[in-house]
Amino acid sequence: MTLKEFLQLDHNGRAAAVSNAVCIGGRNEGKFVILLYQRDSFYIEVYYHKRYNQVLDLFGFDDMMLLDPYLDKMEISLSY
Repeated sequence: MTLKEFLQLDHNGRAAAVSNAVCIGGRNEGKFVILLYQRDSFYIEVYYHKRYNQVLDLFGFDDMMLLDPYLDKMEISLSY
């Protein structure tokens, strides 16, 4: 699947597309938990509303700059 194909899907189609993606990160932003998935050559943010207990939005992107909020939280250690 391409990013363009993903963006043309409705909410249910996007949710189904996430089932074939890999969760690679997450963060808390106020009333949302935002989970980051990788699918093929793009990323998907899933906006999960804590209070309503439901997914409100799924946002696809391939701009690496949008990964910064996740990279800041990752601890990468190198051992030789």
